Parts: sequence; C-alpha cells; structure tokens
Amino acid sequence: MPLVNKDNFMLNINSLSVIRGTAVTLALSLIFSLAAGLVYHFTSITDHAVPWLAVSILAASSFFGSVSAGKNAGRLGIYHGAAVGIVFFFVIWLVGGLFLTGAAAVGVVYKLIVTAFAGALGGMVGVGLS
Repeated sequence: MPLVNKDNFMLNINSLSVIRGTAVTLALSLIFSLAAGLVYHFTSITDHAVPWLAVSILAASSFFGSVSAGKNAGRLGIYHGAAVGIVFFFVIWLVGGLFLTGAAAVGVVYKLIVTAFAGALGGMVGVGLS
C-alpha cells in the first residue's frame, strides 16, 4: 500500500471563487426574495407556504451561486460549493441577527445543512460545466 505524502494533502481552495460565488448567491437570494414578495402580494397564497418558500430560496440561491464558484474554480467542486453555502449561511445569519434579533435562531442548523448541501451539489455541477 502506498504511503500518503502529507505535503501535498492540502485542499488549495480558491478563495476568490468562493467570494465570487457568495456574491452571486447573495444577489440571487435578493432577486428570489423580491419575486416571492411579489407572488405573495398578487396571489392568494397562504402564510403556511412562507417557511417552505424561504428554504427553497436559500437552497436555490446556494445551488446556483455554487455552480458559479465550481465553474470558476474548475476543480474540487464539492469543497468550493460547500464553502459558498456555509459562507452564505453565516452572512444571512449575521444580517438576520442584526435586524431580527429574536427570530435569528429559528431553524439555524436545518438552514446550515440545506445551504451547505445545496452548495456542494452546485459546486459539483459547476465543475462538470467547466
């Protein structure tokens, strides 16, 4: 069995790709949120659909932003995508904590898992597209 060379065991994640992917994710999240607000205003959708739509917006934003990061990096898509999802989650969590002090802790772990998983999938798709 060959020995593992520990000197080449670093992941070498491209931080510029993660930052760009996070910016795309934040922009898409804003666009999707505005679209959801318009849908709620002009249709008769009940308030019971709000949590499902919020999680869908988080997942879709994280996925498509991570596709951008994975495509830009060209390798290690699962790591770049998961990094975008996790950074996006923490940015949203911090901003939400500033404006919605009591509601910021609701479903934190669940949303972290959703954004990281969607990001990892998006990163893999992005590497496949590069």
